[in-house]
Amino acid sequence: MYRRYTLDEVKRKIVDVLENSGTGLSGVELAGKTGINRMTITKYLDIMHTMGLIKKKKAGNVNVWFLQEGISDIEFPVNYIQVQQKLIEYTLAGEDEQARRLLVSVLNSNVDQAKMVTDVILPASNTVGELYSRGRLGKTERTHIASLMGELVDLIKFNAHPAEPKMNAHVLCVAGTEDRAHLAKSAAVIFQIQGWDSRYVGSIEEDIDPFFDIDFQRYVSKTWANRRGLLLVCVFSSNEGPLRFMGSTTRAMKGRLKGELRLAALSPEAQAAAEENADYAAKDLQGVLDWAERQHALVST
Repeated sequence: MYRRYTLDEVKRKIVDVLENSGTGLSGVELAGKTGINRMTITKYLDIMHTMGLIKKKKAGNVNVWFLQEGISDIEFPVNYIQVQQKLIEYTLAGEDEQARRLLVSVLNSNVDQAKMVTDVILPASNTVGELYSRGRLGKTERTHIASLMGELVDLIKFNAHPAEPKMNAHVLCVAGTEDRAHLAKSAAVIFQIQGWDSRYVGSIEEDIDPFFDIDFQRYVSKTWANRRGLLLVCVFSSNEGPLRFMGSTTRAMKGRLKGELRLAALSPEAQAAAEENADYAAKDLQGVLDWAERQHALVST
């Protein structure tokens, strides 16, 4: 009887063997060196090729397999700090495709997808911000890397396997300022992974004018017209203007929708304004997520 292997076990065995073989190995050679029967290893080689972990070259009628660059440095099961450090290394070196391949390969492992956002993407983004503030990155390079980080959050979103949908759990994530767009998008993806009906609105910084409150209320009314349960708006901002706007707009809508409307705000730079205008002023993203779960439990009882 053939032994059953997990994908992580097979990946580790194949990576260990291929990283010590500069000339590549055939499927038969890999089967012999890993102790995995040929039918099983052929199946997993195809999976790993699709995932971007390995590449192949034809040598006559035989496929010769090689590791993709950088894959030998990844541990399976996944070490999130290690992946974060590799991601920072690739992005700062301008190796965008390597960064994408790294993320896709890890996402196809047995990982906590929400932790890929909180423990990999966001810390990497913070590191880039710190380097820029110290003058070690130019504005153009920072803008490019910020765009890449947004792409990587989208990769997680489109490769996500959400939990069972939560009943009556709805959230809109809004960036009050452009510099918090990545955080708002990340929050929306985490909510989605956790089973919420989640939407990312984007940055409203350039849209706020005397008439935008009416426009925003129309959008909310259209989106949540027949929704019940918790209707949560989360705003992420680095200054108080958008917080005051969102506070007055959501207060004007309370009682006009079928669900329970709440506003959470994350703005360490304008904590007093967040506390004044929101139902909850968080100190970090995890605080927003935890408070949202508590509110959902209260509304659902």
